[in-house]
Amino acid sequence: MRRIATELGGGAASLYRYLKKKDELLDLMVDAVIAEQKLPKVSGNWRKDLWNIAYRSRSMTLRHPWMVELPAFRSSFGPDSLRWLEFSLKVIDELGLDIDEMLVMAITLFAFVRGYAAGEIAEREALKHAPLSRDEWMALHESGEFPLFYRVAMDAKTPHDPRMAEKGFVQGLDHLLDGFAVRIASRSLQRKK
Repeated sequence: MRRIATELGGGAASLYRYLKKKDELLDLMVDAVIAEQKLPKVSGNWRKDLWNIAYRSRSMTLRHPWMVELPAFRSSFGPDSLRWLEFSLKVIDELGLDIDEMLVMAITLFAFVRGYAAGEIAEREALKHAPLSRDEWMALHESGEFPLFYRVAMDAKTPHDPRMAEKGFVQGLDHLLDGFAVRIASRSLQRKK
């Protein structure tokens, strides 16, 4: 609060004329970031729509890495946050799930995106502050003490693929949506009985 007040040219106490506590400021910040994302139209294809939501959420988080530092299950009920939650629930509303299952599905999607983006952000930061260059690191691991890890470093394609993060996100999201599809199919069978 002091830092923000200083940037605005005032004291921290002056901010408290407008906000009761720091959490209110965080809610406003989260809602402002979410407002940057325009809501797409529901396509009628739940999988495509959830895919779209996941990609937009990941992109937003990567542009605003401070968001992963907030508590994971912090609920921000600003108008734009609620619009996104409402949109997410609308996408899966006609799939035969009860409202609790729908909520769990939406929260699970957002948790996956947040967790994956947090890993990407952490990796970027680690690379910025790595104490050894790649060549120095490789020379250290050529000692023979870790032969399988050395093979990973030398021969595996995945760790050296510049699109590794993207491919991992796609694969993880696919697995998650496959799990949702199983749940939806199970509910559909139960309704038919």
